Amino acid sequence: MNNIKKIAIVGHFTGENSFGISKPYLFFWQQFGEVSLISPFEKHVRDVDLLVMPGGQDVDPYRYLSPEEDTHIFTGSPCMQKERFDRFLLPKYMEAGVKIFATCRGMQSMYVVFGGKLNQHMYHETNPSNDGRKLMHGIDFENQHIIPGFAEITQHKPGEYKINSRHHQTVNEETKPEIVTILARHSTDGEIEFATTFPFYPCHLSQHHVEDTSDPATVFLINHLLHLNDE
Repeated sequence: MNNIKKIAIVGHFTGENSFGISKPYLFFWQQFGEVSLISPFEKHVRDVDLLVMPGGQDVDPYRYLSPEEDTHIFTGSPCMQKERFDRFLLPKYMEAGVKIFATCRGMQSMYVVFGGKLNQHMYHETNPSNDGRKLMHGIDFENQHIIPGFAEITQHKPGEYKINSRHHQTVNEETKPEIVTILARHSTDGEIEFATTFPFYPCHLSQHHVEDTSDPATVFLINHLLHLNDE
């Protein structure tokens, strides 16, 4: 019996004449199964074990702003390929019940899909020009009981567990959708770093760059989704 998991990652234009994902991101995900790239111009849902929503440019603010709200001066231009995927293909994957792991921009986009808003600009330890592996910060876990076995590997003192962040936007807790459960916060500013919609929908959300750290909590959450329906 073939136990290799099929993982599909949403790709984007990486250059004027190229399409794909970064080498570190591909290298990270290959440890979990057979990786393929999804073009945002596809029309049908693939038969996969996990859909990965990667990082990238800012989510289109007009997806979550009310008519009375304005864009922030530091809000960047969205990636039109990922926006197209989120609008046309993502609803089909969700309707099919496909499991989703979302990182960085992917987490923010899924948060908006579930009904939340984003903080359009904030200070953080680092920015895209820095090496995220060197600029780390602590997080504090909560609600670990939501996911079986997660509490056993996240028994850390406040701020002891370290991850990296390379983003200037975060999910807005004041608008947190009811379906979303917070799993971890930044130990200093309290911003949401891990979240989930399990058990209502099989989707885990991670704000940090998983390819930089391959940390145990992230690996556990990915494997939880990949093996959720194993007999």
